[in-house]
Amino acid sequence: MGSFKFRSNHQDFWAGVMFLGLGILAVYLSKDYPLGRAMRMGPGYFPTYLGWGMVIIGAIVGARSFFKDPAPDEVTTKWAVVPLALMPASVAVFALLIDTVGLVIAVLSMLILANASIRNFRPIEFTVNFIVLLCIAIFVFQKGLGVPFNTFWEESLGKALGELFSLVIHPLRLMFGS
Repeated sequence: MGSFKFRSNHQDFWAGVMFLGLGILAVYLSKDYPLGRAMRMGPGYFPTYLGWGMVIIGAIVGARSFFKDPAPDEVTTKWAVVPLALMPASVAVFALLIDTVGLVIAVLSMLILANASIRNFRPIEFTVNFIVLLCIAIFVFQKGLGVPFNTFWEESLGKALGELFSLVIHPLRLMFGS
């Protein structure tokens, strides 16, 4: 165990800052929601306590960086901008695609973008992640909780294309009188 020293190049330091920041943000954004109690949770219960949990984890992980000498692979030298941009982009792509192309294509697109940010792509790991995430989404959210989203693209994409087709055809019918 090393002595106390400020080490801003340590991965644990930045992980602690991230957890602290996200936890404080979650607690702050959920401050106006009623908490309720454990047996009858209000809308602010989960984000508030999750935020406090993240603050505690961030404090522990960040404090560890002050007393532990970093291993050579734990030293941060520069910001990885591409993964930093692709990870949130993958979640945004999922959110944009889930209603139009269905769950399967949205999860696949999210994983492709997320895996584009790593150096050592492993097809077997990718396939297992895809199957596990898809099963969780289908069985927990769609079947268990009844979240209304389409599994396959035929249902939702067909509806979206039909609406687009009618949006284009209707003015043409009015213009040409057929």
